[in-house]
Amino acid sequence: MSTPQALLDKAASLARPVEYIPLCVILARKKIQSQWSDYIWEPVGIALDAPKGVNGKIREQGDGWTHFFMECDPLELHRKDAPAYVESLRQENGGSLWVVLAEEDDVEQPLPYYVQMVTASAYEAQDYLDSGELIVEVVEMPELLKAFVSDYVSRCPEEEKFIKRKQKKKYQEEHTFGQQPLYEIRDLEKKRH
Repeated sequence: MSTPQALLDKAASLARPVEYIPLCVILARKKIQSQWSDYIWEPVGIALDAPKGVNGKIREQGDGWTHFFMECDPLELHRKDAPAYVESLRQENGGSLWVVLAEEDDVEQPLPYYVQMVTASAYEAQDYLDSGELIVEVVEMPELLKAFVSDYVSRCPEEEKFIKRKQKKKYQEEHTFGQQPLYEIRDLEKKRH
């Protein structure tokens, strides 16, 4: 029998249903030689320590490239998605995030794209890739975030295996609704004649 303290300790060790991690996407603008466009834009990283109010501000720049901060909603980790986070942590780089970008319609905004979402779920990212309407790019998880996600996954309870219950067979009477089957009636008629 578990003591109340043991139950409290177990509950404290489990992952909360949802964790929120504030972050900022780093968007790169690179100069290219093309007749259709002067630049290409792509997410290249994640900043965990970016201050508020930096959307569209330059983080760093060099010859032919500029990195901008893009504010976004916090990364959400859900217990039910723990298997997908395990897949993310198994990526070649040891942990990946997927950044989903959409074109910005408001010309007053400093950047031509906005972050629709950032996810650590490989499965959720696949859903967005299948749509073909959005830009979905993979970026490496910062080391601190890898450690946090790994710890979060380890605290998630194991999913219970689904066991299909078998229907129990019941004794069923054959219902004739007060009539004999036709073949029996025909046999009786034949015997009488």
